[in-house]
Amino acid sequence: MKSVQARAGRLEVSAEDDHGARVPIDIRPVTPRVIRVHIGAGAARASRLLVPDAPQQTEWHLADNPQGWSIATPHVLLQIDREPYRLRLIDSSGAERFAEAPEDQDIRGTYHHFPTGHARGLRWLTARLKPGEAIFGLGEHFGALDRRGQAFASWTVDAFGVRSDRAYKNVPLLLSSEGYAVFFDMTAPIYYDLGQASVAGWQATARADHLRAYLIAGDGMASMLRSYHELTGRPAVPPDWSFGFWISRWGYRNRDEVMAVARRMREEQIPCDVIHVDPYWMRYHEGHHGDFEWDESAFPDPKGMIEELRALGFKLSLWESPYVPLDSEMRAEGERRGFLMKTKAGTPALVHGFAKPSAAVDFTNPEAVAWFKVKNERLLKMGVAVMKPDFAEDLPGDAVAHDGTPAEQLHNFYPLLYQRAVFETTQAVHGYGLIWGRSGYAGSQRYPVHWGGDPACTFDDMAASLRGALSWAVSGAAFASFDMGGFFGIPELTDPPSPELYVRWSQMGLLFSHSRAHGHTAPREPWAYGEPALSIFRRYAQLRYRLLPYLYAAARRAPEGIPLARPLVYDHPSDPTTYHVDDEYLLGPDLLVAPMFKPRGSREVYLPDGSWYDYWTDRRLAGGRWIHYEAELETLPLFVRAGAVLPMGPELQYANERSWDPLSFDVYPGDNGATEMRMADDHRDLRFTLTIDSERVLLEGGPLEYEAVVRVHRPGAPPVGGRLSESIGLREARLEQSHPG
Repeated sequence: MKSVQARAGRLEVSAEDDHGARVPIDIRPVTPRVIRVHIGAGAARASRLLVPDAPQQTEWHLADNPQGWSIATPHVLLQIDREPYRLRLIDSSGAERFAEAPEDQDIRGTYHHFPTGHARGLRWLTARLKPGEAIFGLGEHFGALDRRGQAFASWTVDAFGVRSDRAYKNVPLLLSSEGYAVFFDMTAPIYYDLGQASVAGWQATARADHLRAYLIAGDGMASMLRSYHELTGRPAVPPDWSFGFWISRWGYRNRDEVMAVARRMREEQIPCDVIHVDPYWMRYHEGHHGDFEWDESAFPDPKGMIEELRALGFKLSLWESPYVPLDSEMRAEGERRGFLMKTKAGTPALVHGFAKPSAAVDFTNPEAVAWFKVKNERLLKMGVAVMKPDFAEDLPGDAVAHDGTPAEQLHNFYPLLYQRAVFETTQAVHGYGLIWGRSGYAGSQRYPVHWGGDPACTFDDMAASLRGALSWAVSGAAFASFDMGGFFGIPELTDPPSPELYVRWSQMGLLFSHSRAHGHTAPREPWAYGEPALSIFRRYAQLRYRLLPYLYAAARRAPEGIPLARPLVYDHPSDPTTYHVDDEYLLGPDLLVAPMFKPRGSREVYLPDGSWYDYWTDRRLAGGRWIHYEAELETLPLFVRAGAVLPMGPELQYANERSWDPLSFDVYPGDNGATEMRMADDHRDLRFTLTIDSERVLLEGGPLEYEAVVRVHRPGAPPVGGRLSESIGLREARLEQSHPG
C-alpha cells in the first residue's frame, strides 16, 4: 500500500505488486451496506450487469488508523490494512464479516492460496474462511447447497444433466453464513476454490484485466439478496396462470397429439393451464435450432389450434432457440443483414456439438434484436402465450460480436441478452413478462421463469434437481422449476421413469414454485403411469390449484427479495443445522415440504424453530429438531407453520376458469396473541388479523363480499369450523374434513 486519495464519491488507493508495478484500486461505497472494490484498469468502465437505477453513492467518511485507513458508512466500515495489504468488512457492532486472507500458508511458507493479486492475464480475490462458515449461491449447481469444500468454474455450458459441476446458470454472487456477500460485477470466466485447496480460505480467479466486486453486508440471505437486487434488478412476478400445471414432452409431433392430450386432461379432471410444444412445431426440428416458421404439414391452421386450446382453457407454449439452421431462409437473411455472429473472416461463426452446425443471432446488435423480436411477436400476436427460449450456452469461441465484445467476455452474458429480448417482446404483446428458460446469469431474475435442464429419470437426479433449484433461489432468482419425472432414461435414453419415481417427483413438483412435467419422447401425462399414479397425481394437482391464492400472494413478494420456494437457511440463517439441509424446502411463508426420494418408507425431516402441524394428520410437532417420518407412496411429508392461515380457493381445472372465490381459510393456531397478515392478488388486497387465546380463535378482516368459511385445525381432534369475523371455540365439536386437500 502506498497512498490513498479521497475523490468525489470514491477513494483512489495506490498499491504495488511484488514486482513493484503499480496496482490501482478504486473503492466506492454505493449504499450504507454495499461497497464496490475495483482492482486494475477500467474503474470508470460501465457495467453490463447493473440496472440503470443501481445505487451509485452514499454517505461515507475516510479516517486514518495505525493499521492503515478506514471507510465508514452508517452501517459498515471497510478497513484497508497497510502491511500486509488486506481489506476487512466490519459491521456497526465491530464484528468482522469479511476479510481477505494474505497469509494462507503451510509450514514451508508455501501458499495454499496466493494473496489477492494478478498474474498472466488472471486476477483473483482471496478471502478468509472461518471455522463453521458456510458458502451459498453462485448459480444453479447440483451438489451440496453449502458450497464449502467445492471448486468449479463459472462458465455457462450445456450441463447434459444434473450430476456434475457443469452449470446451465452461473451467477457470480457468493453468500456467506457470516453475514456478507460478494457480487463479482464481471462476465469473464471465474474459477472458484471454496475451501478445497485450503480449509481456511476461498478464492475467486477471473480471466480478465481487472477484478470488480461488490462487498455486501447483511443479516441473513434476505437482506443480502435485497442489496444484490438493488444492483442487478428486482425479480419480476409472472402471471397468475403460470403457477398452474404445464404439460410437455420432447415432443408432441403434430396437432392431433396436442389436442388429444388437451382433451384427455379435461376428461381425467387433471388441472392444467399450459401445453408446451418443443421443436416439432417448426420446419426445422433437429432439436437445437429453428427458423420460427410453422410446419403446417404437422400443425395445420396453427391459429385455429390455438383457439381450440383456448376454448378448453389451455395456453400454448412454444420452443425456440438462438441458433439458426444454415440452410434456412432465416440464416440467409440474417447473414445478409449482419444479424448473425461472425468470425474474423466475416463468415458465420458456427455453433457445433449438435447433429448439424448452426449460426447464432448477434444480440449485441440492436437491429438484430429488433429482427428477432419481430419473429417472436408474430407468434405471440397469433395467440401463443409464452415462449421457451432454450439453449444459448454455446456461443462460438471465434465469434466476433457487433459491439466488439470478445467472445470470452460475452459467453456468460449471451443468455441474458437472448432471454431479455423474448421477455420484453412477450411483455409488449401480452402485458405480462414470462419465459421458460434454461440458461442464465446475473440479472436473470428480471426475466422469469427458469427450469433446471435435463435430469435423468432416477431418484438421485430428482434430489440433484431440487438442490439446483434451491441454489438458483439463493442466487437471486425468485422462481424455478424442473422436469417432473426426469428428462432422459438410463440405460436407454427413451426409457420413462418408473411410476413410483413419477409420483414422487410430481408430488415435489406440484408443490414447488412452478410445475411442469417434461421428458424425452416417452409420455409424461399422468395416465401413462396407470393407477395409483393417476389418482395420486390428480390429488396433488388439485391441491396445488386450491393453494393458488396462497402461492400467488407469496409470489407477489418476489420484488422484496423473497423466493417462492427456498431452502430453510433463507428463513433461519442463525440455525447452523439449516446450512446443510438441501433435501427439503419452504414453499411460501408457511409450508415446509420434505420430498421422498424413494417409493415408500421413511426419512428424517428437520423442522426449524417454532411449532409445525403435519398437514395430513394435524399432529403438532415441536421445531428445532429432526423427526422420523414414515410415508407410503400417496403421502408427501408436508408441514404447516403454527400460526399460519392458509387461504384456499375453489377447485379449478385451470387458473382463470373463474375467480378464486369463494375463499376459505385454514387456521393452524400458534402462540396466543394477535397477528397481522395480508393476501393480495391482481384483483384485491385483503388484510386480516388472527387472534388466538387458549380457548378461542378469531380471524377477521377482508374485505370480502361473502361470509368465508374458516377451519381451525387442532391436534388430536377434527378441525372446528366457523366464519370469518366469528369467534371459534377450540373445544367445539363442529365440522368438516380433516384437511383441505
